[in-house]
Amino acid sequence: MKARALLVPGLACLVLLGATCWHRQRPAVLAAVRAPEGLGQRAYGHVAALVGFGARHTGSTGWSQALGYISKTLLEMGLSPKLDRWTDPREGIYFTNVTVTLPGSHPDKIVIGCHHDTKCTTGHTDPAHNFHFVGANDSGSGVGLLLELARVLKEQTTRRATVELVFFDGEESLSFKWDLSRALFGSRRYVRQYQQSLLDDPQGPKIRAFMLLDMVGGKDLHLDDDLNSDTELKKIVMRAAQATGHQQWFFANRSKVTDDHLPFLEARIPSIDLIDLETNNHWHKPTDTLDNIAAQSLHLVGEVVLTALPGFEERLFPAERKH
Repeated sequence: MKARALLVPGLACLVLLGATCWHRQRPAVLAAVRAPEGLGQRAYGHVAALVGFGARHTGSTGWSQALGYISKTLLEMGLSPKLDRWTDPREGIYFTNVTVTLPGSHPDKIVIGCHHDTKCTTGHTDPAHNFHFVGANDSGSGVGLLLELARVLKEQTTRRATVELVFFDGEESLSFKWDLSRALFGSRRYVRQYQQSLLDDPQGPKIRAFMLLDMVGGKDLHLDDDLNSDTELKKIVMRAAQATGHQQWFFANRSKVTDDHLPFLEARIPSIDLIDLETNNHWHKPTDTLDNIAAQSLHLVGEVVLTALPGFEERLFPAERKH
């Protein structure tokens, strides 16, 4: 899925450059935003539905069923999902991203994403790489949580930022072993389209920040301190974790992760990856099943995300702060 212990080339320069964009002010105290009762259970229910489709690697029957489920669920919430379909010219593979936009008082965006494809564990030359894989945590947990966050964010009426939710396709490396040149198809396309939109209209809406949810449902949850993620966003998320009383599950283990936040970082968009990778014993293994994820984990991550978003707005939309 994603690579451990890889510092994105040139990222230190990007972080340094990006740091000059942050407006300096004393951080406001974040008030805990409690998730609606049952959010974790509902998110878990989405994961169970996805797992019921079986393997969901790009192009598979389960993948098609999962795309239908994501779109249908968003439509039933009264939202308008958009499907972006394309064929990669080199691989000849058909991919699909799903996006939904939740307007705020400002057109600029905070993007929250996950990936909906699972690792392909069939057709490899090494028999050890061929096994039944349903990806409950990787990628089911991110999808399940993002669907329930959509339900909550739809009802918010005082949000400044426009929030765009993206379900990326093609995050997983097509080769069983990580190959960056054959991965991150959906996030790369999304960022390319965004960059083209700015060339077409330099005054158009900007993406101010990106948050990635990846493997956020493990029973033994330990979200990594990803060294490739933006330092200021990590501080806000940690403040949100402290405000909600969930800090014990955040940032104890340091790692360097290459994931769907990489294209955003390369575009100099402040980004953070909430991911449980470093101590995850079920990553890309047959044991990544419903038995090894928990509704409680999904619920607490959801609360931290909802609490962090006002902190992102305070930091990223300083001109609109009340005086």
